[in-house]
Amino acid sequence: MALGLVLLAAPARSQEKEFEISGYVQMQAGVFVPLASQVFKDYDNEAYIAIKKAGVNEYQYDQPCDPVNSPRIPCTVKNHGSKAGKLSMMRSSIDLMADWRPEEHVTIHAVVRLVGSLKLEVDAYAQPPSFPEGVDRRTHAIDYAWREHYNQADLREFYIDIETTDWLSFRVGRQQVVWGDINSMRLLDVVNPEDTTWHFGPLESFEDTRIPLWAVKTMFEMHDIDHSLELLWVPGIDRSEDTVNVPLTLVGAWGLPLTNTPSPYLIDEKVFLYPGNVIEDQRVGVRWRGNIVPESSYAFMYYYTHQMTPPIPLYYDQMPTEGGFFDPDHLKTLYLGFPRQHIAGMSLDYSFDNPIGMVAKLEASVEPNRTFPRQSTTRSTHLDTEYGSGLERVIFDVPTKPVLNYAVQLMRPTMIRWLNPTQNFLIVGQFSHSVVFNLSENDKIDLVQIPGYNNYKVAMHSFQGVFVFGTTYLHGLLSPRLTAAYIHPESGFIAGQLDLRLGRNWRLRFEITDFFGADPFKALGLFRDRDEINLRIRYQF
Repeated sequence: MALGLVLLAAPARSQEKEFEISGYVQMQAGVFVPLASQVFKDYDNEAYIAIKKAGVNEYQYDQPCDPVNSPRIPCTVKNHGSKAGKLSMMRSSIDLMADWRPEEHVTIHAVVRLVGSLKLEVDAYAQPPSFPEGVDRRTHAIDYAWREHYNQADLREFYIDIETTDWLSFRVGRQQVVWGDINSMRLLDVVNPEDTTWHFGPLESFEDTRIPLWAVKTMFEMHDIDHSLELLWVPGIDRSEDTVNVPLTLVGAWGLPLTNTPSPYLIDEKVFLYPGNVIEDQRVGVRWRGNIVPESSYAFMYYYTHQMTPPIPLYYDQMPTEGGFFDPDHLKTLYLGFPRQHIAGMSLDYSFDNPIGMVAKLEASVEPNRTFPRQSTTRSTHLDTEYGSGLERVIFDVPTKPVLNYAVQLMRPTMIRWLNPTQNFLIVGQFSHSVVFNLSENDKIDLVQIPGYNNYKVAMHSFQGVFVFGTTYLHGLLSPRLTAAYIHPESGFIAGQLDLRLGRNWRLRFEITDFFGADPFKALGLFRDRDEINLRIRYQF
């Protein structure tokens, strides 16, 4: 198909060939250090065996245990943490970008990425899909995270742009498709999944954390009315693991901690049913975009996709015993999937002239069928009576609920002369609200945000806010920025960043991040022990 489009677009006369190559070499390292929210003291890893008190339905927790290497005892995690000075990352990468214009209306773009990282001690708390018998589980977890998620040799992007006419163009190949502008909320930026296993996502560029997908994007430009129509087809030929967000249970440094509500079952293996490579898993989308007046634009979009995160427990196989029965406390395999999902959305922005001098943006999306996981102790299951392979398969009754999301962003360049007499400050405020409809009283008890975290319940209303404050000094030599995020109730982070430009090629970024959370097993409290100092050095060419 792509070759046919190239032939269609090729002009009759030959054009001068153009080829450009650029890229960067980067080293990035970080250490975990307790900061102000922790009163500069480490959080301790605390886990205890739950022992039932005699004569009452209560438990006491006074016998310490190891939740990693003691999977067969009722070891309950009460807190998570790490000692100050442990590496949070040590990562080197090379990105090579090439653009070739063989014809006037044809451009080929490619990005190759090579990544190498050190093994991290804190990955001992990673949760691989399975543990071989007899291995040291901490060592296996560290090796798994390093082998599967920290090293990369990838043709990251490879696509061809074809302008057949002034109103019709195509982009065919592995690419990123960005439909939303309020990046930290990602209400409409739903095409590409994310990989945030190597660092906390909001601290990195979305350009770096998105996973490109093979896709065909068709653009119709209607210049007379200043509108465009975009059609998207994602055939699902990528590596299956790349079609959804990488589950954060699979790493330890920047992954989810061990839960404080462990499953009542001993699970031998978790199988992720990744989508892709079958006709039924293809994705399609459409976006209509245009300008109302010169100061305002709008867009409508629809995307038929898979739920990127979290993986939803769908069913499990029980372990058969020698007597032909099934162990009610031992699961042979737990299967987790990524259900189909519809997403429809819109955006509207307006640029106010002085004296307001502000850009306001609204984005909203509707998810009519978002799937929610149930807590691990749920009784909402049923036996698969048609499954006849010698195993007993139990299916979770997972519900779907309609969800409404919206976000507002206000952005204004502001001169604060006593802080910077020559350059504006860019001030950005973002607010988002999500509503889950049709929650029954049982749903409020049984549905959770993340599988296995039974106390992190689904709430009808969710709120979060983000504030960004940045400027530049010395003609762009120094660029400080402050970012603060809050998720209601009682969790968030504050990050201070300083970018230093050294000549034409060298860039240095120093960042310090303080996480806080009242509950260590909800929202950003899951990361409250990840206060970090991070340094990145980049050479661009």
